[in-house]
Amino acid sequence: MARRPTDTAPRTSRRRLLAASSAAVASLGLSACARGSMSRPAPADVVSVFNDNPTWSPGFRAAGRKLRPLSGYRLAPRAVPNVSNYQQIVRMSAQTDSTADLLKWWNGYRLRDIARAGILADVTDAWDEAARHGWSDDTALRASFSHEGRQYGVPLYKSYYVVFYSRSVFRRLGVDVPTTWQRFLDVVDAAHAKGITPIASGGATTWESSIWFQQLVNGLDHRFYLELTAGRASYTDGVCRRAMALWSDLYRRGAFSSADASATDVPGQFARGRTAMCLYGSWNTGAFLDAGVKDADLGAFLLPPPPGGERSVLVESGVLAVSAQAHKRGAALAVARAWLNPAVQTAWTGFLRDTSADPGVVPNVGTVRQIAAQVRRERPKQAIRYWEASPPVLIEGNVQDLSAFMIDPTPAKATRTLANMQHRADKEWKVWTS
Repeated sequence: MARRPTDTAPRTSRRRLLAASSAAVASLGLSACARGSMSRPAPADVVSVFNDNPTWSPGFRAAGRKLRPLSGYRLAPRAVPNVSNYQQIVRMSAQTDSTADLLKWWNGYRLRDIARAGILADVTDAWDEAARHGWSDDTALRASFSHEGRQYGVPLYKSYYVVFYSRSVFRRLGVDVPTTWQRFLDVVDAAHAKGITPIASGGATTWESSIWFQQLVNGLDHRFYLELTAGRASYTDGVCRRAMALWSDLYRRGAFSSADASATDVPGQFARGRTAMCLYGSWNTGAFLDAGVKDADLGAFLLPPPPGGERSVLVESGVLAVSAQAHKRGAALAVARAWLNPAVQTAWTGFLRDTSADPGVVPNVGTVRQIAAQVRRERPKQAIRYWEASPPVLIEGNVQDLSAFMIDPTPAKATRTLANMQHRADKEWKVWTS
Protein backbone atom coordinates (compact mmCIF):
# COMPACT_ATOMS: atom_id res chain seq x y z
CA MET A 1 0.00 0.00 0.00
CA ALA A 2 1.29 3.45 -0.88
CA ARG A 3 2.54 5.36 2.14
CA ARG A 4 2.16 9.06 2.75
CA PRO A 5 5.76 10.34 3.00
CA THR A 6 6.82 12.15 6.13
CA ASP A 7 9.86 14.36 6.61
CA THR A 8 10.35 13.93 10.33
CA ALA A 9 9.03 11.70 13.09
CA PRO A 10 6.33 13.64 15.00
CA ARG A 11 6.64 14.13 18.74
CA THR A 12 4.14 12.00 20.62
CA SER A 13 1.61 14.16 22.47
CA ARG A 14 -1.31 13.45 24.76
CA ARG A 15 -3.64 14.25 21.87
CA ARG A 16 -1.86 11.70 19.65
CA LEU A 17 -2.04 9.06 22.36
CA LEU A 18 -5.77 9.64 22.78
CA ALA A 19 -6.26 9.48 19.03
CA ALA A 20 -4.29 6.24 18.86
CA SER A 21 -6.38 4.76 21.66
CA SER A 22 -9.58 5.71 19.86
CA ALA A 23 -8.29 4.22 16.63
CA ALA A 24 -7.42 0.99 18.42
CA VAL A 25 -10.93 0.72 19.84
CA ALA A 26 -12.41 1.38 16.41
CA SER A 27 -10.09 -1.23 14.90
CA LEU A 28 -11.23 -3.81 17.41
CA GLY A 29 -14.84 -3.07 16.51
CA LEU A 30 -14.10 -3.47 12.81
CA SER A 31 -12.20 -6.67 13.47
CA ALA A 32 -15.17 -8.09 15.35
CA CYS A 33 -17.41 -7.18 12.43
CA ALA A 34 -14.95 -8.75 9.98
CA ARG A 35 -14.99 -11.98 11.93
CA GLY A 36 -18.72 -11.96 12.49
CA SER A 37 -21.77 -12.29 10.29
CA MET A 38 -20.25 -10.33 7.40
CA SER A 39 -17.66 -12.99 6.63
CA ARG A 40 -19.09 -16.28 7.89
CA PRO A 41 -19.17 -19.15 5.35
CA ALA A 42 -22.24 -19.15 3.10
CA PRO A 43 -24.59 -22.15 2.71
CA ALA A 44 -23.75 -24.92 0.26
CA ASP A 45 -25.04 -23.39 -3.01
CA VAL A 46 -24.36 -19.77 -2.05
CA VAL A 47 -21.37 -17.50 -2.64
CA SER A 48 -21.10 -14.42 -0.42
CA VAL A 49 -20.57 -11.00 -1.99
CA PHE A 50 -19.10 -8.34 0.28
CA ASN A 51 -19.86 -4.76 -0.84
CA ASP A 52 -20.47 -1.20 0.35
CA ASN A 53 -23.91 -0.60 -1.17
CA PRO A 54 -26.91 -2.13 0.65
CA THR A 55 -29.31 -0.87 -2.04
CA TRP A 56 -27.72 -3.28 -4.51
CA SER A 57 -28.86 -6.39 -2.64
CA PRO A 58 -31.96 -7.00 -4.82
CA GLY A 59 -29.78 -6.68 -7.92
CA PHE A 60 -27.23 -9.18 -6.62
CA ARG A 61 -30.01 -11.63 -5.83
CA ALA A 62 -31.55 -11.16 -9.31
CA ALA A 63 -28.15 -11.77 -10.93
CA GLY A 64 -27.66 -14.76 -8.63
CA ARG A 65 -30.82 -16.40 -9.94
CA LYS A 66 -29.31 -16.31 -13.44
CA LEU A 67 -25.91 -17.44 -12.16
CA ARG A 68 -27.31 -20.54 -10.45
CA PRO A 69 -27.85 -22.65 -13.62
CA LEU A 70 -24.58 -21.37 -15.14
CA SER A 71 -22.17 -21.76 -12.22
CA GLY A 72 -24.06 -23.84 -9.69
CA TYR A 73 -24.19 -20.97 -7.20
CA ARG A 74 -26.37 -18.02 -6.27
CA LEU A 75 -25.31 -14.85 -4.44
CA ALA A 76 -25.70 -13.72 -0.84
CA PRO A 77 -24.90 -9.99 -0.62
CA ARG A 78 -23.40 -8.67 2.62
CA ALA A 79 -23.01 -4.91 2.78
CA VAL A 80 -21.29 -2.31 4.96
CA PRO A 81 -22.73 1.09 4.00
CA ASN A 82 -19.79 3.16 5.25
CA VAL A 83 -17.10 3.14 2.54
CA SER A 84 -14.19 3.79 4.92
CA ASN A 85 -15.26 1.02 7.29
CA TYR A 86 -15.82 -1.31 4.36
CA GLN A 87 -12.32 -0.79 3.02
CA GLN A 88 -10.78 -1.36 6.44
CA ILE A 89 -12.72 -4.57 6.98
CA VAL A 90 -11.68 -5.92 3.57
CA ARG A 91 -8.02 -5.21 4.25
CA MET A 92 -8.13 -6.60 7.80
CA SER A 93 -10.04 -9.77 7.03
CA ALA A 94 -8.49 -10.62 3.67
CA GLN A 95 -5.44 -12.38 5.11
CA THR A 96 -7.52 -14.47 7.54
CA ASP A 97 -10.11 -17.22 7.31
CA SER A 98 -12.81 -14.59 7.96
CA THR A 99 -13.15 -13.11 4.49
CA ALA A 100 -16.04 -13.17 2.04
CA ASP A 101 -15.89 -15.11 -1.23
CA LEU A 102 -16.40 -12.19 -3.59
CA LEU A 103 -15.51 -8.54 -3.00
CA LYS A 104 -16.68 -5.33 -4.62
CA TRP A 105 -13.75 -2.97 -5.23
CA TRP A 106 -12.43 -0.24 -7.53
CA ASN A 107 -10.28 -0.79 -10.61
CA GLY A 108 -7.06 0.90 -11.74
CA TYR A 109 -4.52 1.77 -9.08
CA ARG A 110 -6.97 1.08 -6.26
CA LEU A 111 -7.19 -2.51 -7.47
CA ARG A 112 -3.41 -2.76 -7.87
CA ASP A 113 -3.01 -1.47 -4.34
CA ILE A 114 -4.68 -4.54 -2.84
CA ALA A 115 -3.68 -7.00 -5.56
CA ARG A 116 0.00 -6.47 -4.81
CA ALA A 117 -0.77 -7.06 -1.14
CA GLY A 118 -1.93 -10.60 -1.96
CA ILE A 119 -5.57 -9.94 -1.08
CA LEU A 120 -7.10 -11.07 -4.40
CA ALA A 121 -7.12 -14.21 -6.52
CA ASP A 122 -6.12 -14.30 -10.19
CA VAL A 123 -9.19 -14.35 -12.47
CA THR A 124 -7.42 -14.11 -15.83
CA ASP A 125 -9.31 -17.20 -17.00
CA ALA A 126 -12.61 -15.36 -16.55
CA TRP A 127 -11.41 -12.57 -18.86
CA ASP A 128 -10.20 -15.07 -21.42
CA GLU A 129 -13.56 -16.82 -21.43
CA ALA A 130 -15.45 -13.52 -21.75
CA ALA A 131 -13.20 -12.50 -24.65
CA ARG A 132 -13.83 -15.79 -26.44
CA HIS A 133 -17.58 -15.23 -26.22
CA GLY A 134 -17.45 -11.50 -27.01
CA TRP A 135 -18.90 -10.62 -23.61
CA SER A 136 -16.63 -7.65 -22.90
CA ASP A 137 -14.90 -4.71 -24.50
CA ASP A 138 -11.59 -6.43 -23.81
CA THR A 139 -9.11 -3.83 -25.07
CA ALA A 140 -10.78 -0.88 -23.35
CA LEU A 141 -11.16 -2.43 -19.91
CA ARG A 142 -8.71 -5.23 -19.34
CA ALA A 143 -5.64 -3.15 -18.48
CA SER A 144 -7.46 -1.37 -15.64
CA PHE A 145 -8.17 -4.73 -13.99
CA SER A 146 -4.55 -5.86 -14.18
CA HIS A 147 -1.49 -6.09 -11.99
CA GLU A 148 1.78 -7.43 -13.37
CA GLY A 149 0.05 -8.89 -16.41
CA ARG A 150 -2.70 -10.77 -14.57
CA GLN A 151 -6.36 -9.89 -13.95
CA TYR A 152 -7.68 -9.58 -10.40
CA GLY A 153 -11.37 -8.88 -10.96
CA VAL A 154 -14.12 -8.78 -13.57
CA PRO A 155 -16.23 -5.70 -14.38
CA LEU A 156 -19.00 -5.31 -11.83
CA TYR A 157 -20.41 -2.51 -13.97
CA LYS A 158 -19.27 -0.11 -16.68
CA SER A 159 -20.49 3.49 -16.64
CA TYR A 160 -19.77 6.43 -18.92
CA TYR A 161 -19.45 10.05 -17.80
CA VAL A 162 -22.15 11.83 -19.77
CA VAL A 163 -24.10 15.07 -19.64
CA PHE A 164 -27.60 14.37 -18.35
CA TYR A 165 -30.08 16.97 -19.55
CA SER A 166 -33.73 17.85 -19.14
CA ARG A 167 -35.54 17.62 -22.46
CA SER A 168 -38.33 19.88 -21.21
CA VAL A 169 -35.86 22.56 -20.10
CA PHE A 170 -34.07 22.36 -23.47
CA ARG A 171 -37.45 22.87 -25.20
CA ARG A 172 -38.19 25.91 -23.01
CA LEU A 173 -34.79 27.34 -23.92
CA GLY A 174 -35.22 26.55 -27.60
CA VAL A 175 -31.91 24.68 -27.80
CA ASP A 176 -30.84 21.31 -29.16
CA VAL A 177 -28.31 18.79 -27.90
CA PRO A 178 -24.96 20.48 -28.58
CA THR A 179 -22.62 18.87 -31.06
CA THR A 180 -19.73 21.34 -30.65
CA TRP A 181 -18.12 23.09 -27.70
CA GLN A 182 -19.45 26.48 -28.84
CA ARG A 183 -23.00 25.15 -29.03
CA PHE A 184 -22.54 23.74 -25.54
CA LEU A 185 -21.54 27.22 -24.36
CA ASP A 186 -24.61 28.61 -26.13
CA VAL A 187 -26.81 26.28 -24.07
CA VAL A 188 -25.03 27.41 -20.88
CA ASP A 189 -25.61 31.07 -21.75
CA ALA A 190 -29.25 30.51 -22.70
CA ALA A 191 -30.02 28.76 -19.40
CA HIS A 192 -28.18 31.38 -17.35
CA ALA A 193 -30.13 34.18 -19.09
CA LYS A 194 -33.43 32.52 -18.11
CA GLY A 195 -32.46 32.07 -14.44
CA ILE A 196 -32.07 28.30 -14.81
CA THR A 197 -28.95 26.66 -13.40
CA PRO A 198 -27.06 25.59 -16.53
CA ILE A 199 -25.00 22.81 -14.90
CA ALA A 200 -25.42 21.15 -11.53
CA SER A 201 -21.85 20.67 -10.29
CA GLY A 202 -21.25 20.45 -6.59
CA GLY A 203 -18.90 18.20 -4.73
CA ALA A 204 -16.36 20.71 -3.49
CA THR A 205 -15.76 18.44 -0.49
CA THR A 206 -15.86 15.07 -2.30
CA TRP A 207 -14.30 13.07 -5.15
CA GLU A 208 -16.78 14.86 -7.42
CA SER A 209 -14.44 17.84 -7.63
CA SER A 210 -12.41 15.79 -10.11
CA ILE A 211 -15.27 15.33 -12.60
CA TRP A 212 -14.80 18.50 -14.62
CA PHE A 213 -11.01 18.37 -14.36
CA GLN A 214 -10.87 14.86 -15.81
CA GLN A 215 -13.42 15.73 -18.48
CA LEU A 216 -11.61 18.84 -19.72
CA VAL A 217 -8.11 17.36 -19.69
CA ASN A 218 -9.21 14.17 -21.44
CA GLY A 219 -11.36 16.13 -23.89
CA LEU A 220 -8.48 18.42 -24.84
CA ASP A 221 -5.93 15.64 -25.28
CA HIS A 222 -6.77 12.02 -24.60
CA ARG A 223 -3.18 10.83 -24.96
CA PHE A 224 -1.94 13.51 -22.57
CA TYR A 225 -4.54 12.44 -19.98
CA LEU A 226 -3.19 8.90 -20.13
CA GLU A 227 0.38 10.14 -19.77
CA LEU A 228 -0.55 12.46 -16.91
CA THR A 229 -2.32 9.80 -14.87
CA ALA A 230 0.57 7.39 -15.51
CA GLY A 231 3.04 9.89 -14.04
CA ARG A 232 4.74 10.63 -17.36
CA ALA A 233 3.43 14.19 -17.81
CA SER A 234 3.17 17.25 -15.57
CA TYR A 235 0.16 18.99 -14.07
CA THR A 236 1.84 22.27 -14.95
CA ASP A 237 1.95 21.43 -18.69
CA GLY A 238 -0.08 23.40 -21.20
CA VAL A 239 -3.00 20.96 -21.50
CA CYS A 240 -3.76 21.19 -17.78
CA ARG A 241 -3.45 24.97 -17.87
CA ARG A 242 -5.91 25.13 -20.78
CA ALA A 243 -8.30 22.81 -18.96
CA MET A 244 -8.28 24.99 -15.85
CA ALA A 245 -8.78 28.10 -18.01
CA LEU A 246 -11.85 26.52 -19.61
CA TRP A 247 -13.16 25.56 -16.18
CA SER A 248 -12.63 29.12 -14.89
CA ASP A 249 -14.42 30.49 -17.93
CA LEU A 250 -17.44 28.30 -17.25
CA TYR A 251 -17.58 29.69 -13.73
CA ARG A 252 -17.29 33.22 -15.13
CA ARG A 253 -20.29 32.53 -17.36
CA GLY A 254 -22.35 31.46 -14.36
CA ALA A 255 -22.50 27.89 -15.60
CA PHE A 256 -22.40 26.03 -12.30
CA SER A 257 -24.47 25.54 -9.22
CA SER A 258 -23.04 26.35 -5.82
CA ALA A 259 -19.79 24.47 -5.21
CA ASP A 260 -21.19 22.93 -2.02
CA ALA A 261 -24.31 21.58 -3.74
CA SER A 262 -25.08 17.92 -3.10
CA ALA A 263 -25.37 15.45 -5.96
CA THR A 264 -28.32 13.84 -4.18
CA ASP A 265 -30.35 17.02 -4.75
CA VAL A 266 -29.78 17.18 -8.51
CA PRO A 267 -32.43 14.67 -9.65
CA GLY A 268 -35.09 16.59 -7.72
CA GLN A 269 -33.95 19.85 -9.34
CA PHE A 270 -34.30 18.21 -12.74
CA ALA A 271 -37.80 17.05 -11.85
CA ARG A 272 -38.74 20.65 -10.92
CA GLY A 273 -37.20 22.11 -14.06
CA ARG A 274 -34.58 24.16 -12.19
CA THR A 275 -31.45 22.68 -13.76
CA ALA A 276 -30.59 22.08 -17.41
CA MET A 277 -27.60 19.73 -17.30
CA CYS A 278 -25.33 17.62 -15.07
CA LEU A 279 -22.06 15.87 -15.97
CA TYR A 280 -22.06 12.58 -14.05
CA GLY A 281 -21.67 8.82 -14.28
CA SER A 282 -24.40 6.98 -16.18
CA TRP A 283 -24.87 4.84 -13.06
CA ASN A 284 -26.91 7.77 -11.70
CA THR A 285 -29.70 7.27 -14.26
CA GLY A 286 -31.83 5.41 -11.72
CA ALA A 287 -31.59 8.26 -9.22
CA PHE A 288 -33.15 10.65 -11.74
CA LEU A 289 -35.97 8.24 -12.56
CA ASP A 290 -36.62 7.50 -8.89
CA ALA A 291 -36.85 11.24 -8.17
CA GLY A 292 -39.75 11.62 -10.58
CA VAL A 293 -37.96 12.56 -13.80
CA LYS A 294 -39.79 10.79 -16.61
CA ASP A 295 -37.71 8.51 -18.79
CA ALA A 296 -39.01 10.41 -21.82
CA ASP A 297 -37.79 13.72 -20.34
CA LEU A 298 -34.31 12.56 -19.33
CA GLY A 299 -31.64 12.69 -21.99
CA ALA A 300 -27.89 12.23 -22.06
CA PHE A 301 -25.05 13.00 -24.44
CA LEU A 302 -21.27 12.83 -24.59
CA LEU A 303 -19.85 16.29 -24.00
CA PRO A 304 -18.32 17.67 -27.22
CA PRO A 305 -14.56 18.25 -26.90
CA PRO A 306 -13.19 21.78 -26.61
CA PRO A 307 -11.60 23.28 -29.76
CA GLY A 308 -8.63 21.18 -30.85
CA GLY A 309 -9.73 18.20 -28.76
CA GLU A 310 -11.02 14.79 -29.77
CA ARG A 311 -14.06 12.69 -29.00
CA SER A 312 -13.32 10.65 -25.88
CA VAL A 313 -15.13 9.56 -22.75
CA LEU A 314 -14.30 8.80 -19.13
CA VAL A 315 -15.30 5.33 -17.92
CA GLU A 316 -15.94 4.06 -14.41
CA SER A 317 -15.87 0.32 -13.80
CA GLY A 318 -16.40 -1.35 -10.46
CA VAL A 319 -14.66 -4.64 -9.73
CA LEU A 320 -16.08 -8.01 -8.72
CA ALA A 321 -13.03 -9.73 -7.23
CA VAL A 322 -12.36 -13.12 -5.68
CA SER A 323 -10.75 -13.12 -2.26
CA ALA A 324 -7.48 -15.04 -2.13
CA GLN A 325 -8.65 -16.56 1.16
CA ALA A 326 -12.26 -17.17 0.09
CA HIS A 327 -14.18 -19.87 1.98
CA LYS A 328 -15.37 -21.12 -1.44
CA ARG A 329 -12.63 -20.02 -3.78
CA GLY A 330 -13.53 -22.51 -6.52
CA ALA A 331 -17.18 -21.49 -6.39
CA ALA A 332 -16.27 -17.79 -6.44
CA LEU A 333 -14.06 -18.34 -9.49
CA ALA A 334 -16.94 -20.13 -11.22
CA VAL A 335 -19.19 -17.13 -10.53
CA ALA A 336 -16.51 -14.77 -11.89
CA ARG A 337 -16.33 -16.80 -15.12
CA ALA A 338 -20.11 -16.59 -15.56
CA TRP A 339 -20.60 -12.98 -14.42
CA LEU A 340 -20.40 -11.43 -17.91
CA ASN A 341 -22.79 -13.97 -19.42
CA PRO A 342 -25.53 -11.94 -21.17
CA ALA A 343 -28.27 -13.57 -19.07
CA VAL A 344 -26.57 -12.46 -15.86
CA GLN A 345 -25.77 -9.00 -17.22
CA THR A 346 -29.33 -8.48 -18.41
CA ALA A 347 -30.65 -9.12 -14.90
CA TRP A 348 -27.93 -7.02 -13.26
CA THR A 349 -28.05 -3.97 -15.56
CA GLY A 350 -31.83 -4.12 -15.58
CA PHE A 351 -31.63 -3.51 -11.85
CA LEU A 352 -28.87 -0.87 -12.08
CA ARG A 353 -30.40 0.89 -15.11
CA ASP A 354 -26.93 1.40 -16.54
CA THR A 355 -24.68 0.23 -19.34
CA SER A 356 -22.80 -3.07 -19.16
CA ALA A 357 -19.23 -4.17 -19.76
CA ASP A 358 -20.88 -6.44 -22.36
CA PRO A 359 -21.68 -3.98 -25.18
CA GLY A 360 -24.45 -6.27 -26.38
CA VAL A 361 -26.46 -5.88 -23.16
CA VAL A 362 -28.48 -2.67 -22.79
CA PRO A 363 -31.42 -2.37 -20.36
CA ASN A 364 -34.77 -1.10 -21.58
CA VAL A 365 -34.24 2.45 -20.30
CA GLY A 366 -34.43 5.24 -22.85
CA THR A 367 -31.55 7.29 -21.45
CA VAL A 368 -29.22 4.30 -21.18
CA ARG A 369 -30.10 3.21 -24.70
CA GLN A 370 -29.30 6.72 -25.92
CA ILE A 371 -25.87 6.59 -24.25
CA ALA A 372 -25.10 3.11 -25.58
CA ALA A 373 -26.18 4.11 -29.09
CA GLN A 374 -23.93 7.20 -29.14
CA VAL A 375 -20.95 5.21 -27.86
CA ARG A 376 -21.57 2.50 -30.45
CA ARG A 377 -22.01 5.07 -33.24
CA GLU A 378 -19.08 7.39 -32.45
CA ARG A 379 -16.67 4.87 -30.88
CA PRO A 380 -14.99 7.46 -28.63
CA LYS A 381 -11.62 6.76 -27.08
CA GLN A 382 -12.05 5.60 -23.51
CA ALA A 383 -10.07 6.51 -20.39
CA ILE A 384 -10.34 5.34 -16.81
CA ARG A 385 -11.93 7.77 -14.36
CA TYR A 386 -9.45 10.01 -12.52
CA TRP A 387 -10.34 8.56 -9.09
CA GLU A 388 -8.81 5.20 -10.07
CA ALA A 389 -6.27 6.36 -12.64
CA SER A 390 -3.25 7.04 -10.36
CA PRO A 391 -2.01 5.99 -6.90
CA PRO A 392 -4.78 6.55 -4.31
CA VAL A 393 -2.87 8.91 -2.00
CA LEU A 394 -1.97 11.13 -4.94
CA ILE A 395 -5.54 11.27 -6.21
CA GLU A 396 -7.08 11.93 -2.82
CA GLY A 397 -4.71 14.83 -2.17
CA ASN A 398 -5.27 16.30 -5.62
CA VAL A 399 -9.03 16.06 -5.20
CA GLN A 400 -8.72 18.27 -2.12
CA ASP A 401 -6.82 20.85 -4.19
CA LEU A 402 -9.48 20.73 -6.91
CA SER A 403 -12.15 21.19 -4.25
CA ALA A 404 -10.40 24.35 -3.06
CA PHE A 405 -10.28 25.62 -6.65
CA MET A 406 -14.05 25.20 -6.95
CA ILE A 407 -14.47 27.62 -4.04
CA ASP A 408 -12.21 30.20 -5.70
CA PRO A 409 -12.17 29.38 -9.45
CA THR A 410 -9.84 32.16 -10.53
CA PRO A 411 -6.85 31.97 -12.91
CA ALA A 412 -4.45 32.70 -10.05
CA LYS A 413 -5.96 29.89 -7.96
CA ALA A 414 -5.76 27.57 -10.96
CA THR A 415 -2.02 28.16 -11.27
CA ARG A 416 -1.44 27.44 -7.58
CA THR A 417 -3.67 24.36 -7.74
CA LEU A 418 -1.71 22.80 -10.60
CA ALA A 419 1.60 23.55 -8.89
CA ASN A 420 0.39 21.85 -5.71
CA MET A 421 -0.85 18.85 -7.66
CA GLN A 422 2.46 18.40 -9.43
CA HIS A 423 4.42 18.78 -6.18
CA ARG A 424 2.33 15.97 -4.71
CA ALA A 425 2.73 13.86 -7.85
CA ASP A 426 6.52 14.13 -7.62
CA LYS A 427 6.42 12.71 -4.10
CA GLU A 428 3.72 10.08 -4.43
CA TRP A 429 4.98 8.47 -7.63
CA LYS A 430 8.33 7.91 -5.91
CA VAL A 431 6.53 6.28 -2.99
CA TRP A 432 4.40 4.09 -5.26
CA THR A 433 7.36 2.75 -7.22
CA SER A 434 9.68 2.30 -4.25
